[in-house]
Amino acid sequence: MKRVLTLAALAVLLGAPAATVSAQDTDFSGTWNLDRNSSELPQGRGGGRGGGGRGGGGRGGRGRLMAETLVITQTAASVTVEQQSDGQSRSIEYALDGSETTVQQGNGTLTVSASWDGATLVTEGTQSIETGRGNFTLDLTERRTLSSDGRTLTIETTRGTPRGSQTFRLVYQKAM
Repeated sequence: MKRVLTLAALAVLLGAPAATVSAQDTDFSGTWNLDRNSSELPQGRGGGRGGGGRGGGGRGGRGRLMAETLVITQTAASVTVEQQSDGQSRSIEYALDGSETTVQQGNGTLTVSASWDGATLVTEGTQSIETGRGNFTLDLTERRTLSSDGRTLTIETTRGTPRGSQTFRLVYQKAM
């Protein structure tokens, strides 16, 4: 019985380092193209399938919620995501040490921090927006995961808005 417990404890100890290495081994680097058929796109203003929004413009700002192409560069210290859509591009760099990143975007400010949850990169924060009708703040969480073969990137986004919570899932395929 002691031998079984010893072997079980050894298996747990040997398996533990693998769990901490998985985040370090996850590399989102590459060019990724939106797979609309596999994605669950946002509904309502600025969402839905097809048409609408130009690079973040328009009433719903759909372009801000999803990009046609992502170009991701990752180092040990940060992940830089360049979002490309309708001939326009914008970029944000997330520090991987949990510190906040603040970026001016249009009529507002985005403040987020990134951390690892196993092999999933989680970004959480707020987006403050100034409009002619007043100012408001959105809470947001994004969870980025890679498929086991590293060819599919899934981003699950939840945004807390004045009209309630909105969750959608974007699926990107790695360009070859």
